[in-house]
Parts: sequence; structure tokens; C-alpha cells
Amino acid sequence: MNMRSVIFSALPVHDTCWSITTGKDGKIYVGVCGEMTGGLGVFLVSYDPEKDEVKYILDVAEALHEPPDNGHATHSKIHYCLVPSSDGTLYGATHCTGAPIGDLIWRPWNCWDDSIRMFTGFHIFNFDPKTEEIEDFGVMTPNEGSRCMVLAEKRRKLYGVTYPRDHFYVYDLETNEYRDLGRIGDINPQSIFIDKEENGYTVDDFGFIVKYDADADELVHLDVQLPYAEYRDGTHNLIYDSVPSPDGEAVYGVHWNVDVRRLDNRLFRYDFYDGPQGKIHDLDWAYRPSEAGPAWSDTRRTNNHTGGLVFGEDGYLYYATYFHWKEPNGMYLIRMNVETLEREVICPMEADGLHAWYIAKATRDYLGNLYFASCVSRPTRMFVYSPPYVKEGAVTRKKWPLVRPWG
Repeated sequence: MNMRSVIFSALPVHDTCWSITTGKDGKIYVGVCGEMTGGLGVFLVSYDPEKDEVKYILDVAEALHEPPDNGHATHSKIHYCLVPSSDGTLYGATHCTGAPIGDLIWRPWNCWDDSIRMFTGFHIFNFDPKTEEIEDFGVMTPNEGSRCMVLAEKRRKLYGVTYPRDHFYVYDLETNEYRDLGRIGDINPQSIFIDKEENGYTVDDFGFIVKYDADADELVHLDVQLPYAEYRDGTHNLIYDSVPSPDGEAVYGVHWNVDVRRLDNRLFRYDFYDGPQGKIHDLDWAYRPSEAGPAWSDTRRTNNHTGGLVFGEDGYLYYATYFHWKEPNGMYLIRMNVETLEREVICPMEADGLHAWYIAKATRDYLGNLYFASCVSRPTRMFVYSPPYVKEGAVTRKKWPLVRPWG
């Protein structure tokens, strides 16, 4: 089994890694976050695959003049908002839900008007790993964090979704103008993506595609909906993760459901150019053998998660999904042939004595190794899988963007 983990042990109180990406320099960049302890700020960490070296390169909260001991809800996360640029820099946005120092929990609505415990608002920033210099574009909107973000590099814009108000925003990197295009729902989607023309896409609470038409500079609500199980009514039909197809003509994605009574775990493909609004294809459950039992029985489960979608150099789609029917319970790595839709269980997401409970996102290095950001563990870590095609001394592949231009 070619599975190992890279442990981020310098910050033992931190507990989650939500964002992970590959920089132009070939290094893996991870946001090391803290949610279960008050008074923590997010750190940016790099991993050099050639040297097998971890480096803590940025104390993000301190660099943005938002120290985590100032009494406010902390800038404790980069949540699906770490985005690589072709110039070698990284764009990022901070996120909330970390409690103030001394507090056990924090809720945005309860603290909205609390001048001390409120979240000051998310920053967008640019970081150059080569010079270790950061450019802070400032607070975008008070009280809110940024849940997901994408770089439209040719248009020199960033698109994203805020939390908790679920507003779609556009940030112009040329003019430094931040624009709020309004609310798209009550529950935040966990992914935003773009097509070849750099139109932006996410979903509303019912899984209908919301498109940012970049030429018209407006949001358009499409009549295209994510698939869902027959025992559900379509609510909480949100997107969790997405990755572009190798040809860029489509994206592959997976559900995210915050209501444990409405669990669903489906893969889908959205073809941008199949018809005037594109077309959704239901790819069925991420992985569900007969031993898993009837789908409705999952309403009794506490976890039914799939994440970490990434294409390998072999053209297969890899992802991690939670097995509640197999001992030990936890995340398992799946490989899917996107032509035949055949799934294969590769191995448990397990290394160094830990079986992963939750995998957020994934990326790939220039040699084809796959990296999966793990959450809910101390110390924080990422899992690394080397598919069979990865060989010692393989030729470096300088494709760009390597995986995706979104968090």
C-alpha cells in the first residue's frame, strides 16, 4: 500500500486542514487551521516533495494584523480559499468559526452585534512564497468569512461565497474593487468553479446551478440541478468538492449535506457546453456496495462524507469516502474510471497509526503523487498516495494549472 502521511507537528493544538493546493514551484501548500480551541490563527505551511520537507512559512492572522488573542472570533481558517497563480504566488482568503481566546465555541449570528466577540471580516491577500512577502487587500465584508474562492486569472478577478450570509462576491485585482452580488441561499456551498471562459459557478440550497456570467457581470440562476436520492426532496442539495475534467469541458463533483436526516453521497458530472445551460449527469453513489445496506438506513449514521476529488496522471478520478459498514470505520481511497464509471477500493486512508475520519480537498504534485488534506486530528496532517504510475526518477510534468484554480 503506497499510503503515508505528512504530519504538521509544530502546531499540536491545531486540528484541521481545509485548504490544499500545488504552487507553480511544485510545492504543496496547506492551511493549518484551528476550530476546537479558542484563540488560534491559521498558518500557511509548505511541503517540498523533492526534499520531503515541511516548512511553516506564514502566520496568516498575525501578518494581517488580526492577532488571535484580541478577543474577536479568530482568523483561524483558510477554508477552500487557497488558490495558486501562474506567477508563482498564492491568493487566499480567511475564514471564521474559530472561538475567541478563552471561549469554547462561537456562533456568528449570536455574536453579530457583539463589538468584542464579532468576527472582524475576511481578508483577501496575496502571498509570494519566494520572497515570503504578503499583500493584504483588506477586510472585504465585516462579520463574515469566505467559504470558497476561485481565481479567474485571465479576467484578473476572484469569485467567492461568504459565510454565514451566503453572498456571492467578485473582487477585481486590477481596481481593488469588492462587489457583493447578493444572497444565493441560506446554506453555504463548499465549492465554486469556473469554465474555460472564466464564468463562475456554484449552487443554491436546492442544488440549482448559480452562474456568474462574467461578460454580462451578473448572476444567472439556471434550470440545471444536482441529482439527489429518491427519498429526498432536494433541499440541502449542496456541492462539497469539484475538480475539472482533464479536457476542461466539464467538472466532476460531489454532494455535501449538513442535515444528518437528509444524507446523500452522490457524484455528478456537469458538462458546461452540452446545451444552452450545460447538463448534469448523475454518477450515482460515490461508493456503495450491497453490504452497506439500504440507502435510507444512512439517516442513523453520523458520517457519510466524500471529499478529496483529484485526477491522477492515469486519467482516473481519485477520491476518499467514508465507510460506515466496514471495520475500521473511516475514509477509504477510491479510484473511478470516468469512462465506465467502475469504482475500485484502493486502500484505507490510514498511516502512522491514524485512520482518517474526514478528508477535505486534494491536489497532485508534478510527479503524480496525490495529497489529501485531513481534518479532525491532532496533530494535523495530510495523506499521500503514490499511484502505480509514479516511479523513481520520473520525468517532471510542467502542466499548469496542475489541478484546479479554485480552493
